[in-house]
Amino acid sequence: MRWKRVCAVAGVIAVVLAFTIAVTHIGAEASPYKLPWAAGELHSVLQGNSRFDDAQQCTSGCSTHDDDSMRFAFDFDLPEGTQVLASRAGTVALANGSWPSDHCVSATDANIRSNSAIGNETNFVEIDHGDGTSALYLHLSEVAPSIERKAKTGERVEQGEVLGLSGKTGFTQCMPHLHFQLQGSVRADWFTTSLPVSFSDHDVIARTADGVPVEGETYDSDNSPITVAP
Repeated sequence: MRWKRVCAVAGVIAVVLAFTIAVTHIGAEASPYKLPWAAGELHSVLQGNSRFDDAQQCTSGCSTHDDDSMRFAFDFDLPEGTQVLASRAGTVALANGSWPSDHCVSATDANIRSNSAIGNETNFVEIDHGDGTSALYLHLSEVAPSIERKAKTGERVEQGEVLGLSGKTGFTQCMPHLHFQLQGSVRADWFTTSLPVSFSDHDVIARTADGVPVEGETYDSDNSPITVAP
C-alpha cells in the first residue's frame, strides 16, 4: 500500500508539473511581443535580465542590469545600422534622433561627466502600448523619419514597423547594441522602472518555456518588417 501511495503522489506531482509547464508555455506563446529585429536575422543577448544563483552570485545582467530600473532589460547584439522593429503595436510616446550616430560615451567620459547628462545623450524611441506599459528602444544611430513625425501626433505604430537603426549613441562604451526594456508608462518621462517581458518567437520558446531570452544565447526572430512613408 505504501508503494501505491508513493506512486500515486508521484503521479499527481508529475501531472501538476506538466500542467505548470504547459501553462507557462502557452502563456509565452500568447505574448504580444516579438524580438525587435527582422525574421531570419540571428542576434545574441549581450546582457539579459538580472539573475543570481543560490550563493547570491550574479549570473546574468551583471554589468548594468543589477538595479530595479534595468533589472528586466535586455542588451541585444545588433550591429550598427540594423533595422530596429517595433516589438509590439502601440503609439509613439516619445522619440529623439537628434544626436549624431558617432556620439557615444565611454567609462572614461562617465567619470568626468554627470550621470544626468549621460542618460540624455542618446537616440531612442518609446512606444506606449495603452495598458500602462511602454517599450523603450535605446542607443539608436538614427530614428526613422516616420517615427519622428508620429511622435509629434501620437500616431499608431504596428508590430514590425521600422523604428530606426541600431547604433551606439549614449552611454554604450561606444559598442553598438540595442537596449530594450518594457517599463511603466509615465507621461513625458522616457526612462522608468523596467518590467518583466516575454517573447512569443518560436526560437525563444523552443529553448526557454517562459519566453525570456537568456544571456549569451542567439535567437532568430518571427518579426516581419513593415515600412511606411516618411
